Amino acid sequence: MGQSARARTVLLATLLVGASVAAATPHRHRAPVAKPTSAQLRLASQDGAIPATFVKKAALDGMTEVELARIALSKSQDAKVRSFAERMVRDHGKANEALDAIAKRKGLSVPMALDPEHRSLIQSLNAKSGTAFDTAYTEHMRDHSKAIALFQGAITGPDQDLATFAKETLPTLEQHEQMAQDP
Repeated sequence: MGQSARARTVLLATLLVGASVAAATPHRHRAPVAKPTSAQLRLASQDGAIPATFVKKAALDGMTEVELARIALSKSQDAKVRSFAERMVRDHGKANEALDAIAKRKGLSVPMALDPEHRSLIQSLNAKSGTAFDTAYTEHMRDHSKAIALFQGAITGPDQDLATFAKETLPTLEQHEQMAQDP
């Protein structure tokens, strides 16, 4: 083997080792999370102010968070991911029950199953395993800004029961976002 062939082999081996180390350490270098645009946040806030739309979107988001957390509990070996997932199941499960009770009292429709968008998200994360799953789940959890905007909109909306629910639930969503930011 000539010197240039050996140099290429060493370079290739070095690149492969570097790539495998990078893949094995997902929490050190985070891919940037695509943040919603200001227009998307404004729309989420407007949706929150419409009772039926708020109930539908909050319920779909809540059911999705519980399902993703359950998947995390079954797939993840990372203690921090598992702890966060347990908190998500507990908090969103409680919020989902409260929202369901309020909506039923008011005759508002609550989705019984996830829509295609939310099912697709769950299928996408469920297809991953190991550190790839942990990384994808963690990245998804880092951005609660649309949910926060939705709940802020409900606080200013016309329905006082939903406004109270949103006001009581909002600090928990903000805590989730903060917890997800911490490595």
